[in-house]
Amino acid sequence: ETMQARVAGLGHIGLTVRDIDRTVAFYERYLGMRLTEKFEYPEEKIGHGVAVAAGAFIRCDVTHHELSIFRMRKDILPDDAPDAPRFGFGLHHIAFELATPQDLLALFVKMRDDGVEIVNCRKGGPGNQPRFYARDPDGNLLEFYWGIDKIGWEGKPRPYDPIQEIDLLAFNFDAFVEQREAAARREQA
Repeated sequence: ETMQARVAGLGHIGLTVRDIDRTVAFYERYLGMRLTEKFEYPEEKIGHGVAVAAGAFIRCDVTHHELSIFRMRKDILPDDAPDAPRFGFGLHHIAFELATPQDLLALFVKMRDDGVEIVNCRKGGPGNQPRFYARDPDGNLLEFYWGIDKIGWEGKPRPYDPIQEIDLLAFNFDAFVEQREAAARREQA
């Protein structure tokens, strides 16, 4: 019996967008991501180039890209094609982890103040991470979170509160962490 292959991590996500520059600017402005390079696909249709006209590749750190942004060939996807459906099969959302609660709050305020569509703020449920959801310029649903739960050696998620909407600016992150720590201590007892 051969060993099953295991992935090392989620590598990158590819999005089809109307305007590459507008999308790159959004991810640079709000998430601090950086453009690695833009790429025009050759006229001979090979690989992604069968359907893709151009791409931009953006990164969080030193990896070449975590997000591939594509403009499709006009014969494949004309300019007057409808936007991606808000609900449909395919990509549901892309989630981005913030390093600290302060970073999460600062991003929320910046997006809200700039008129970016904020969908809602939540806690609880699977992963139990304080988070908010917003939409990028093409309407893609984005999640921004801090403090997602970790899985221990036993491989089971810890108990969590039901999903509930929160006022992120009034959320008590210190109490949230203390509640988790207390639950962990109870489990070890």
